[in-house]
Amino acid sequence: MWPMLLLACAGDADPVRARPGNPLTDDGDSALIPDTAALGPDTADTGGDSAVDTGPVDTAAPTEVCYLGPDRAGLTCVPVVPDDGTFGADYVYPAPYDSSPQYAAPVRYLDLDALDPGLPVAPNFVLEELAAAYKGRWAVVQPAFVVHLQDLRDTIGGPLTVTSGYRNPAYNASVGGVTYSRHQYGDGADLEAGGYSVEALGDLCYDEGADYVGLYEDGHTHCDWRDETLDPAFFAVIAGRPAAPPERASIAVDGDGLRAPAEGFDEGEPLRRWTAFAADGSIVASATGRSFVPPADAARVRVVVGGRIEVEAELPPRKLNSTVEGSR
Repeated sequence: MWPMLLLACAGDADPVRARPGNPLTDDGDSALIPDTAALGPDTADTGGDSAVDTGPVDTAAPTEVCYLGPDRAGLTCVPVVPDDGTFGADYVYPAPYDSSPQYAAPVRYLDLDALDPGLPVAPNFVLEELAAAYKGRWAVVQPAFVVHLQDLRDTIGGPLTVTSGYRNPAYNASVGGVTYSRHQYGDGADLEAGGYSVEALGDLCYDEGADYVGLYEDGHTHCDWRDETLDPAFFAVIAGRPAAPPERASIAVDGDGLRAPAEGFDEGEPLRRWTAFAADGSIVASATGRSFVPPADAARVRVVVGGRIEVEAELPPRKLNSTVEGSR
């Protein structure tokens, strides 16, 4: 039986592999020493102490926002309403992450109670698919995001289902969304497409210029365009290229098996794909799941968490007690 051990790693926009070559030791010491330069800032709330770089600010507040529409003309326009401070606790946004204006709270919203939920904002999408009133009466749906979704739908050539679009901060918290989920900023969604694996759909999102893709074990793919310039219809500060909150993952020994604890993913359990290697580098086993028991001849193991973070470690020789040996 292996001792409990935690190996830390952090993710960014691309998969990050933990430093390889250090075995899981039997004395409880960490076998993987994460490169602290790759870990990024702490994921805790930054609070309200840091000033946000205001950058260019709109001088004439927009009164409407225009979408692609059913004919792709970009002339499907609807009003936006300013946040007058009466939206309540459900709309308390976190202080901007790392003082990045890309995470500033919206200042204008769609009033879903005043709009037709069946409004075609694109040839294959209606408003209610991207922003449902039960997730927040006032919503943010950025026009460029709608264009990306329609382009994805065109590429797929069949149904593209948005399982979750805009979420106000309270609803986001209620479903386990991370503090800075892009669902709250109108440029992210959870997607499913028949005939496409989560990886295949994620690849299509990357092809469409997505800045972040996450894969989840319940079968959905999260795609967002968090680095794109914010739309002035909803935001007072026009920005781009923020410092994104990192995800973190690790390998932990649990009895005769391994687990891969993770945090910072948008919601739900990220998909975990395990691969075990023999000493000569050949693959001896692979599996998908929250835990994994490597075969006896495995010398090294790798897990890819959410399609974003790759953690790898060498395994120590098995030290089996007589009871375990007898059972085998």
